[in-house]
Amino acid sequence: MKSSKVQTLCVCGCCKRSLPASAFYINKKTGLPGNYCKECRKTVSRNHRKNEKRSLACDKESNYPVITSTEDPVLRRELILHALETVAANIERKRRKVRESEFESGSGSEFQSEPVSELELESKLAD
Repeated sequence: MKSSKVQTLCVCGCCKRSLPASAFYINKKTGLPGNYCKECRKTVSRNHRKNEKRSLACDKESNYPVITSTEDPVLRRELILHALETVAANIERKRRKVRESEFESGSGSEFQSEPVSELELESKLAD
């Protein structure tokens, strides 16, 4: 009995050519050849990536003013000062949250006096 190699022909969905199954990428999940031949798949993928880069670069508009692209020096200064105030407020809020969590976790321990004295100093400075 002779073992004959049966070569399956598949039709490419893009170029409509009949090609052997080795000219198609094999789907790992199904184990079947894909719909497009390797050449067409590469071409379609390249075109898609090229068009995506173009569309992402051109269509992206910012919803807020970008400091570095602002030409007016007065507006730029205001934007920088606002950004600095926002960052300082965020840092202060995080520090306060850490201090409060340290105070709550230290309330039942022998290290209670340290966070309390820190809070007393802050209240004296605020007055």
